[in-house]
Amino acid sequence: MDLEFHGVMRFYFQDSGQKVATKCIRVASDATAQVVIETLIEKFRPDMRMLSIPEYALYEIHENGDERRLEPEEKPLLVQLNWHKDDREGRFLLRRIDDKTNMPEGTFQEGGSSFRRKLSKREKKQLKKQEKLNRMKSSGGIANDENDAGVAEKLYTELPETSFTRSISNPEAVMRRRRQQKLERKLQQFRSKDGGPDTGGTLKIYGEALCKDVPYKTLLLSIGDTAAQVVKEMLMKYGLDKEEPQHYCLVQVNTGVEDPKENSHANNNTINNREYILDDDECPLAILMNHPMTRV
Repeated sequence: MDLEFHGVMRFYFQDSGQKVATKCIRVASDATAQVVIETLIEKFRPDMRMLSIPEYALYEIHENGDERRLEPEEKPLLVQLNWHKDDREGRFLLRRIDDKTNMPEGTFQEGGSSFRRKLSKREKKQLKKQEKLNRMKSSGGIANDENDAGVAEKLYTELPETSFTRSISNPEAVMRRRRQQKLERKLQQFRSKDGGPDTGGTLKIYGEALCKDVPYKTLLLSIGDTAAQVVKEMLMKYGLDKEEPQHYCLVQVNTGVEDPKENSHANNNTINNREYILDDDECPLAILMNHPMTRV
């Protein structure tokens, strides 16, 4: 059993004065071309309702200039859905049967039809480029058969396809700005009620053992972030997120103590009097705030 469905379709109308208007209407899958024509006449020109309907027909026009008149019993929505089989695009144009598909230069200029939406700056720029290209073709003596290709060209340049993809002129600067904003937001979260930055900050973690070419990474931490969290984040920073964090440790280095030649005083967590392995629940930033001569 065939199920009825609906779709929104755009139709163009060329009146006897060769002006072009466009409207979108909701069309059922079983609506015939004749039914659609009657609806379009009411939408575009209510004063035409008393005219003879057979004087008007619906045409499908493609970008390469191909034109075909739809039979009264054809279903426009199904015709449009079948275009993808041949990887084609098309436009539907309503006009008088005895008119030619000839559209003069400037038909789709901004001052024309009141049915058009306002063009964006990008679309206006594209339109100007197209007009300049057309003038260059004309001055260069390139033939342009308006009767064959004019309508297709105009229908495809009036309303350029809307693109929601923005091109960033300076992506590096934008990314730096975004990182800075992210950093500022995090720092704002760390501020205490009295406005002092005593609940968080940045901490430089040295990771020469992970990568000699990148000796350290700077992390944004709170005073409550533990050594286990720092180890995990450092592995991610160095691209080692698949490694097991428990196989790594964070070492506190007291730069105020000279580097001993022997480890004769080493015990559980103490490598020597200068270096100390932090437990997983110890907080590096809190330690650094209390011991400025320490690094990790």
